[in-house]
Amino acid sequence: MLIDLSPLENHIIQLLKKNARLPINSIAASVGASRLTVQKKIQKLEQAGHITGYTVKLKTDSFKHKVKGWMTINTTANKEEAAIKSIVQIAEVTALYTTNGKWDLAAEITALNLEEFDRAVSRLRTIPGIEHTETNLLLSSRIGE
Repeated sequence: MLIDLSPLENHIIQLLKKNARLPINSIAASVGASRLTVQKKIQKLEQAGHITGYTVKLKTDSFKHKVKGWMTINTTANKEEAAIKSIVQIAEVTALYTTNGKWDLAAEITALNLEEFDRAVSRLRTIPGIEHTETNLLLSSRIGE
């Protein structure tokens, strides 16, 4: 479904994506609108389900996971949904996407260390319906965290 947002709504969303705790007065000043207009726009976006929540970004090393990687996965055609149900039960799997091309799925794996990462990869490879996998460690981020 294509979302038809106004330029003002898009600008508000971009500011909130950068800092979800940004005061409404600051948003209003940045977008050149009144505080009341911005507040109503945010409420409208929340009620329409375009904004579904707010989050926190942790900078402290004790909260950051140390190892992150991607596993691309081929599944048996008639067992893909059952495999997906098992994959999402593994705590280290922090995102799962269907894909096109060579691979059927792409799983983001996040762990505190290489040993936990390895255990998660091993558990994933034993799931019925998973035929082939390829795993890549993410070394550093060039955008964001």
